[in-house]
Order: sequence, then C-alpha cells, then structure tokens
Amino acid sequence: MMHRSQGNHVADGRLGRRRGRRRLAGGAAVAALIMGAAACGSSTPSTTTVTYNKHTFKTQIGNAFSTVFDLGNPAITPKLAVIQDGQSVKGTFQVALSSSLASSSAGTSLNSATVLSSTQCKKLTTPLPSPCAKVNYNINGPSGSPVLPNTTGYAVFINGKWLVSKSTICDLLGLFYQAEGKTGTPPGCAGT
Repeated sequence: MMHRSQGNHVADGRLGRRRGRRRLAGGAAVAALIMGAAACGSSTPSTTTVTYNKHTFKTQIGNAFSTVFDLGNPAITPKLAVIQDGQSVKGTFQVALSSSLASSSAGTSLNSATVLSSTQCKKLTTPLPSPCAKVNYNINGPSGSPVLPNTTGYAVFINGKWLVSKSTICDLLGLFYQAEGKTGTPPGCAGT
C-alpha cells in the first residue's frame, strides 16, 4: 500500500503541477485580455477637442478685427492682445500706427465668418491651427464707409479666444509697406 500511496502522491503531484500551470496560463491570458481592453478603452485621443461658442464666435471675431484695425486709436496693447503671436509684430505695428495712413482706418465691419475644418486650416497658404475661420470684412474709414471693402482674412481660436491671424496682419502690413514705398517683408512677418 505504501507503494501505491507514493504512486498516488507522485501522480497527485504531477496533476497538481499541471493544474497550477493551467491556472497560471489561464490567469496570464485573462490578464492580457484585461490589459488589452483597458488600453483600448483608455487610449488618449491624438487631438484635443476645442470648444468655442457657436452663437457668439462671429461677434468675438468682429470685435477682434475692429480692435486691430481701429488704427486711429494709437493704443497698441489692446491690438496686440487680439493678434495671434501679437508681440512678434509689435515694432512694425507701432510704425504703422504712427503713419499718416493710420488715420484712414477706423475699425471694421464683419460681412461673414466661417469656421473651417482642421484640414482646411492646414491647407491654407499659411497653415493655421484649428479651429480657424475665414473672415470677410470691410476696413472702414472715420465716416464708417469702407475704405477697403470685402477683404479676406483669418481668425484662430487660441486659449479660449478668437484672434486675428498673424498672416492676416502681415498681409495688410505688407500693403502698408508698399504704400509707404518700402520693400521687403515687414519685421516680424518672415515666414508668414
């Protein structure tokens, strides 16, 4: 009987090891499935969702454009605050504000603003971050009549605010440069 008992003990040992291996393999498979499901369920999105108020964005864009293009008002700080990367064009903007042409611009009127898709923002001549908006506006003179009607520009939504795109400012500063008889790219506008 003793021999038989040892045999059963040996057999039980082998059986126990097999069961243990099966449990370990089964546990590893379950753990892999759980980890895989967790990785799929908790994946971080590759882009950040940006939310802007769809009811007031046109007003915000209109206010930003009007602030920038009220060149008769020499205050530069509020203008730079509503321009994308405004500090980079500060020097050029100060020169534009001291020009005799500055008094001919007294703000803007917004004709339309359309939010573009991320793909459209990236495909612009000067790619913009998304969301961006295509803006049609008039630059108005002191009497309120358009001096530069149906102008196209862009706005970008950054840090919760709609800003006039730097490319829009640089395009107009380029026109200012030409009108003043200057050549080249306005300082702060290289690469836009």
